[in-house]
Amino acid sequence: MKTVLLATAFILAPVGMASAADINETSPVAAAYDWSGLYAGVHFGYAAANSDLTVFNYGGGSADVVTQMDSDGFIGGVHVGFNQEMANRFVLGAEADLAYSNAEGLTIFAGGSTFLKSELKWSGSARLRAGYAFYRTLPYITAGVAAAKYEITGTTGSDSTLLHDETHVGWTVGAGIEHAFSDRWIARVEYSYSDFGTKDLSASDGINTVADVDLQTHDVRVGLSYKF
Repeated sequence: MKTVLLATAFILAPVGMASAADINETSPVAAAYDWSGLYAGVHFGYAAANSDLTVFNYGGGSADVVTQMDSDGFIGGVHVGFNQEMANRFVLGAEADLAYSNAEGLTIFAGGSTFLKSELKWSGSARLRAGYAFYRTLPYITAGVAAAKYEITGTTGSDSTLLHDETHVGWTVGAGIEHAFSDRWIARVEYSYSDFGTKDLSASDGINTVADVDLQTHDVRVGLSYKF
């Protein structure tokens, strides 16, 4: 009986090994993906801007008057970049972007009857990126320099004056996640914070004193890139 069982096992063993090989060949395996290369794409989302207009020694006195201006709205633009995936699946890269914005807000100047309209016209950045690839998914962080065109218009009654029309330059940091749903197309979600520093007010009509303006933004964007 033992001899029969051993013989049967010996005969069936090749069949079992062949079946196992077939199963291994047809089992789904996570497809490898190389993040290295040039890419370009479009993005859109929401921007919220915070800005302080500080008037020093307002009205000839010793007190400074600070008016906080908030604006928000739609942003949309383009980006281009390059990634290099390392042997340990870390991904390093660089990216530049430019976005149009319709973010705007309306504020009453502190202690007066003047309305201040703030407008973020456009913003852009040049950044380095670093992430770790989980096959086709790439979480990353990013940081670099940023610039934005910012305008403030003052309106008193029927008279309007462009008080500020400057390009602010500062820095930006952010984080995001990308997923390559094909070998060429990559989707992303990204958040960034940008501080564009402080600049003197372009004009002082109606204020007649020294003043400056700062600017910070929070952006949330989704995007689509094509990898070449």
